[in-house]
Amino acid sequence: MDEAMKTIFRRWGLYSVPPWLEPDQKAQILAISVGLGCLFNEDPEAEKDWMQRPMACFKSRPITIVLAGRMGEVLDRVNLERNL
Repeated sequence: MDEAMKTIFRRWGLYSVPPWLEPDQKAQILAISVGLGCLFNEDPEAEKDWMQRPMACFKSRPITIVLAGRMGEVLDRVNLERNL
């Protein structure tokens, strides 16, 4: 799972994985990645743009919310955009 986390975070424009991630947070990150892949047809640039673009609903960038440990909020937003 650690290699998968490195790949996901690199895809989102970061080059290290937070060392404090708990197993449930890693699962949420994986779910966010899968959801973004579905939204953007596995286009890494579109996924990175989505994670790095400030959003009014977060008053921040989604990646900042993830790094604050609030992965569930980002996952909820991805699911909302996927109409789930």
